[in-house]
Amino acid sequence: MGRTTVAVNAQGRITLPADARRSLGLGDGAQLEVRVEDNEIRLRPARLVIAEDAWAYTAESVASIKRSLADIAAGRVFELTTADLDRGRPRSTRKR
Repeated sequence: MGRTTVAVNAQGRITLPADARRSLGLGDGAQLEVRVEDNEIRLRPARLVIAEDAWAYTAESVASIKRSLADIAAGRVFELTTADLDRGRPRSTRKR
């Protein structure tokens, strides 16, 4: 999509061109994040996270996932079952 000019109305509203909405998959009620950077207004689709799931997006949680993925890539894995969790320890720590 090329450049398009849109107008701001008295309430501060703009209408996004249909091509732009289709391109981004924006439908009725879509949420956008608004950011002002380098004297520009930047809009991008917002992905809202409900409060009870916000813990998964903390820096600590993301770092833990990255460490886990690195362990998997390096072959540092072991088998874990529900019974192991009940006993409080994994069955084995052998590499696969």
